[in-house]
Amino acid sequence: MPDWSYQTLFRPLLFLLSPERARDITLSAIGTLAKYPGGPFIIELMGHMKPPHELSRSVAGITFPTSVGLGAGLDPHATAIKALSRFGVGFIELGPVTIDPILSRKELTRNTQDQTIVYPEMEELANPGIHSLLKQLRSMGTLAVPIGARLACRPDVTWREATDEILSLANSLTDTCSFFSIDTRWFSSLSWSETEWRLHLQEIRAATDRPLFLLLSPDCRKPEAMKLFQPAWEEGYEGVLVAGGICNDRILQNHASRTWLTGPPTHEESRRFVQWLREHWPASFIIGSGGIHEPADALHMLSAGADLVQLHSGLVYSGPGLPKRINEAILQSSSEAHADSPGLELEHPKKLLFPAWIWGMILGVGMMIGGILAWLIAATRVVLPYDERFLGMSVTELMVLNDRLLPFMSHDRISLAGTMISIGVIYYQLSRFGLRYGQHTARKILLISGSIGFSSFFLFLGYGYFDYLHAILAILLLPTFLLALRASCHIHLPILPAQLRNDRDWRQALWGQLLFVIVGFGLTAAGIMISLIGVTGVFVPSDLIFLCAAPEVLQAYNERLIPLIAHDRAGFGGALVSDGIAVLLLSLWGFRKGESWLWWTLLLAGVPGFAAGIGVHFTVGYVDFIHLLPAFVAIVLFLLGLVLSRPYLTARH
Repeated sequence: MPDWSYQTLFRPLLFLLSPERARDITLSAIGTLAKYPGGPFIIELMGHMKPPHELSRSVAGITFPTSVGLGAGLDPHATAIKALSRFGVGFIELGPVTIDPILSRKELTRNTQDQTIVYPEMEELANPGIHSLLKQLRSMGTLAVPIGARLACRPDVTWREATDEILSLANSLTDTCSFFSIDTRWFSSLSWSETEWRLHLQEIRAATDRPLFLLLSPDCRKPEAMKLFQPAWEEGYEGVLVAGGICNDRILQNHASRTWLTGPPTHEESRRFVQWLREHWPASFIIGSGGIHEPADALHMLSAGADLVQLHSGLVYSGPGLPKRINEAILQSSSEAHADSPGLELEHPKKLLFPAWIWGMILGVGMMIGGILAWLIAATRVVLPYDERFLGMSVTELMVLNDRLLPFMSHDRISLAGTMISIGVIYYQLSRFGLRYGQHTARKILLISGSIGFSSFFLFLGYGYFDYLHAILAILLLPTFLLALRASCHIHLPILPAQLRNDRDWRQALWGQLLFVIVGFGLTAAGIMISLIGVTGVFVPSDLIFLCAAPEVLQAYNERLIPLIAHDRAGFGGALVSDGIAVLLLSLWGFRKGESWLWWTLLLAGVPGFAAGIGVHFTVGYVDFIHLLPAFVAIVLFLLGLVLSRPYLTARH
């Protein structure tokens, strides 16, 4: 559920439900997907959210893939931890967890206007208990990111009871968790002495070698924060986890009961609290949270002194792509990233005649030239001499048999030609703006799309017909494809100005991205369907209506006629799959602010493809509405996608 689907489709529907119901449905869906074979691959394919390796850091003996994590309370039942771990995060905090279950008795409140979530009294502690959590953790296996746990005790307990509960929780989770946070938000109401508090801290510290953090609310009064954390720091606790929520009665008056507010209204108070902690305990390890809904919020928290940041309500309102966007902002905003201008290194030659990216451009140009030649042939004589030799019939004889045969074959061949030009444009642009600068996504797209395209050559060999021109083109271009793949591509992202805000252009571009994803899926599905038709029935009903002949009649004309037509369809279907996959992956992985080359690539690749696929039908008179309806829908989506995404993709650096 990446942002292009969450913000446009799912969030409006989910927000019609109660917060609890929407959360349960979402977590259940992605959690179930992650458990099935191939589920994690689908999550990675859709979002491509794995953090750049440059963001990895080791703190307190733990290696975090990135500084962005998910806070406790997002998934209290640990339903979707395996899926969430693939959302581009560097860690996940489980919980809150208590010995016994604490049932939810009151509904959460979601205010979309100020993007807040209000937890009624005690609802922030609602959880299924340690035994249920352990059962879930054992079922999900090893995760790729460190896991922490927020340990809590029942309110209004003695220090001895609280200590025993926390110790029991820590012992149960030691094998699973890399760190623990001790929830102190309920301690202010307890009548513990300073000695009891220190003994509590000492026993927990002595019982585990895991890093320990004291969880403090950002609205905690400074004297109380000093009283709570100074003894912890002296006892060897690693640092503070600043909880994102604040006591709601400080914002809303005449409240009926104590509530906790999370969201943007808490951000500034949380940031100031992090800054105060850094000033007083400069060597401590601080995890900051509170109202982080945009990449800019995370950067503000990090600049205030936080070592890591946690997301909570931001994931609900901004979407599952927020961690990835923050990762990109951190990478783009780092001083190292902007040390050189424009900050990109050209891919170096590997003792080849040309650098690998030049071979990729040659591949693209070759595809475009091949497509143009195929278009010219299909628009004039349609069939070549070796086609006539295969049939044992001349062009004139074909026209005598059925005057619609050549126009029908022309419509398939021109459609193939337009698709080849489209693919050539994409490969040229991928090489010029991707391989040239070592972008690993560009190489991955070229590898997947090109492998499908070249493999489709074998689709029509089973018909007993060898297309010499197609074979020569494939033989000439295959080496350029293989040489292009030798590009050294280790760059996660090109250096562009960070996209920091959830602004209008970003929200509008998500709709454009959604439309291009649909177009990519549609082209891929259409290519698969055309290939299947080509290797089975060859014709659809509207084809036979246009030809005014049944397959048996065509077979009676010439037993090699249907294999020739089928070979055209198989070649076109394979090329369309290759083209559709390239468009799909570009749309899934390439949408970033300022990537103007992507917008031009989609435009320049789409024009010849749609012009050939739709225009040829009107040229030859094959204008069945149902037959053309998918193409009409696709071109409308294509044009809308261009309009909606243009301000975002072509934004000036």
